[in-house]
Amino acid sequence: MAILSVDGAQLTLDAPYFPDLTAQASRYRGRFNRTRKCWVFDAKHEEELRAMCLRLYGVDGRPETAADVVDVTVAVEEMSVSYPLFRKFNADIYVGGRHVAGVLKGRPIVRPGKGIRFLKQEPDLLREGLGWWLSIPSGAEFTMRSVARMALPFIESCLAGHGRVLGAAAT
Repeated sequence: MAILSVDGAQLTLDAPYFPDLTAQASRYRGRFNRTRKCWVFDAKHEEELRAMCLRLYGVDGRPETAADVVDVTVAVEEMSVSYPLFRKFNADIYVGGRHVAGVLKGRPIVRPGKGIRFLKQEPDLLREGLGWWLSIPSGAEFTMRSVARMALPFIESCLAGHGRVLGAAAT
């Protein structure tokens, strides 16, 4: 979950890794602080950063929003041939800014993302030359733990044509 905090003349963004975050953060001259493991920005970009959090994670970055969480169950129903969400070449699978499945570095082993539990079927890994295809088959179901309730409409929009939310239960 993405949380923005005001710290004097700076804003800090504590958010999980997402491939698009680095490019978006550079638009606002963000710097990654390796010791604190967060992004640091000038406080004048607060509105733009909240909009960025909505685009990438479906939340506005407020701590009170992050406190209201649910567990979401997702059913994979991949219908998109031209742009599949649940089939990636040499890349991990993300839904709504959350890491769903990935491959261990240097080893051809599939692992679920943090807070993800597969209920039906597991992700598949197919080696092809020097690369690999990671996919979650249609019919699979998984649970995403501790999703901000505010992000539910965003996750549903990300899943359009790829799957659906089966339910959300308070944690």
